[in-house]
Formats: sequence, structure tokens, C-alpha cells
Amino acid sequence: LGPAGREPVRPARRHPAPAGGGRRAVRRRDAQCRPQHPSRRHAGICRHCRETGSRHLVRPLNDGHDFVFQLGGHAPRLSVGPGEQFTVFTEDCFSGRLTSVDGRPREVAPYPKVNPLVGPIAVEGIKAGDIMAIRLHRLEPARDWGVATISPNFGFLSGTRASPNLQAEQEERVWIWCLASDRTELTTQTSSGRTLRAGYRPFHGTLGVAPAHGEVRLGVVPGDFGGNFDIPDLTEGATLYLRANIDGGHIYIGDGHYAQGDGEIAGTAVEGAFFTTLSVERATADESFDWPRLETESHIGVIGCARPLDDAARIAAAGLVRWVAHRTGLDTMDAHQLVSQTCSLRIGNVVNPAFTVLCSVPKAVLSQ
Repeated sequence: LGPAGREPVRPARRHPAPAGGGRRAVRRRDAQCRPQHPSRRHAGICRHCRETGSRHLVRPLNDGHDFVFQLGGHAPRLSVGPGEQFTVFTEDCFSGRLTSVDGRPREVAPYPKVNPLVGPIAVEGIKAGDIMAIRLHRLEPARDWGVATISPNFGFLSGTRASPNLQAEQEERVWIWCLASDRTELTTQTSSGRTLRAGYRPFHGTLGVAPAHGEVRLGVVPGDFGGNFDIPDLTEGATLYLRANIDGGHIYIGDGHYAQGDGEIAGTAVEGAFFTTLSVERATADESFDWPRLETESHIGVIGCARPLDDAARIAAAGLVRWVAHRTGLDTMDAHQLVSQTCSLRIGNVVNPAFTVLCSVPKAVLSQ
């Protein structure tokens, strides 16, 4: 409960501008939860925590000052125990500032102030070198709308400095996608008045830990430390395995997506805010563990991050062959054959500093 027993105010909602002009945008200071630890200003109990038995990080104002934009280089904002569930509020990649089709993405969220992250969150008992199992329990949309954009010189079909073309660049455009009350689909209006529809498929585009050797990486960069994967399988019920590079691990999370096709080819997903409940435990792994591993109820997979795209796919496939060999007792050649005939290669993104690929197999094939 908040001050005087009141329930904390949810983060301000921002809606697209009404047809008659003007902007309906509410800014209010969120009531802070009662601190569990005086030194942790944003840790406390709120309605979501009471429902899930978790702890909650609450931001005081929608101004982006309580988020970070890099992985690494920060003191822990919160410490949690192994297996303890906790809830965080994550903002969309534009820090909640792109609220209208008339908005200017690069003005409201100038690079590199994109993809705000919550963190770092230290896990008690985790030592450098340990394998961390980060489980996503619940992704609760914090708004009933999300935002997507197309911007010049960004996206799979745009020319860039590294891959220029002679065609005119795409114009900048914004779409506001509205989430249905039953949370099954999203809809948006085209410039000609038609309605576009997409299924609601919530996931986090970014989840990672502090990189090794004191390195600091931008939140848009993926690597063996995690980061900006943009892989839709990173959703409720999924477990991401990462190696801790420093004591405590230092977890970062953000970049919520309400929907996204493979590759994120336009450069953004339907970007949205979440209340996300997660937990972290120490896990064991075979000696071949090197790149992030992802496990869902039905599949296991390995994530590779690199340019060109075939290198990312090769990292993922090789890592999965080694994992399958360890889990099944097959030799490497037999595991290679099994993966070759049963795997799926899913492209996370082809727009970031490193491309991402998930190579996965159904768990059912491992019990043969």
C-alpha cells in the first residue's frame, strides 16, 4: 500500500491525439510504495506485487530519469534473492514520449537515448562465472496501446552508410496500435482509413546482464551477455540462461513489444510498456555453454548474435548441437544430424549493430 493506505497510482497513460487536434497526455507523479529497504528508493509493495507475491520497482515520474540506456557500468538499483519473484515497470523504446501519429521519433527519443532499461538488478549469491536462469512469469501490458514507426536510414529495407543505395529514402511515419479489451489483437488505422490487424504477442526485446571486463554496451546491442535480441520467444514462461560476468550478475530488462514479425524489418516492433514479473536462480550447465540459451515449455534453443547473418545462425546452430549432445548423451555427429533434421532458425532482428538468430528444437525429439 502507498501513503495513508492508498493503492499506488499506475504509470500515466498516454493516448494518441484525438481527431479534433490537441494531445491527451497525462503526466502525474506516481505514488511510491512503502520501501522494504530505506536505501532502495523504488522498491516496495503495490497491487501487482500483492497479486503475484513479488516486489515491485516503481518509477516516480514519466521523464526517463530513472532508466538507463547501457548494459554495464552502474551500481545495483535493487538486490533480490535467488528464486524471489519481483515486478518491474518497463517503458517502451521511446520512453513513453511518442504518443501521436504526428510525433517525431528522433526528436522525442534521440539516439542513443532509445530502449530505456530497468536495472541493474543484483542477485544475491551469484558469482562471476555462474549460469543464471532468468524466468519470465508474467507480462502485463501497462497501456492499451503501442507505437510503431518507420524512419529514414533505419530498417532492413533502408539504405545505410554500410549498405547505401541510390533510391529516395522512406519518409518518417508513426502508427498507434490499439490493444483490444480481450488482448487478442492490435489494430491501427492507415493513412487511407483502412484498418490493419496484428495478433497480440507480448515479449521483451531486451534482457541481459553486465558485459565482461567492465565493458559498457548500448541497450540496442546484443551479444553473449544478452541485450537487444528482439526474439518473440522471450515471453511468459520462457527461461533465458546467461553467464554472469560480475558478482550479482546485474540484470537489465526493457524494450517491451506487443507484436513483431521475425526480423523486425521496419526497425521497430509494436513498442509497449509492461509490468513484468520475473525471478532468477543459479543454474548448472555443461562446459560448452558460451552463448545465451532459451528454454520454453516446448523447445530449447541457442541465440547467436553477429554480422553477417549467417555468422549469427552458425553460432546458434553450433551451440545447440553441443547442448543437445550434452542433454541426450549423443555424440556430436549424431546430435548434429538430429538438430539438422528438426531445428528451426528464427531471425530476431536484422536492423541492429549485430543480427540475432535463435536455433531451436522441440523437446519431444530429445527423448528418442
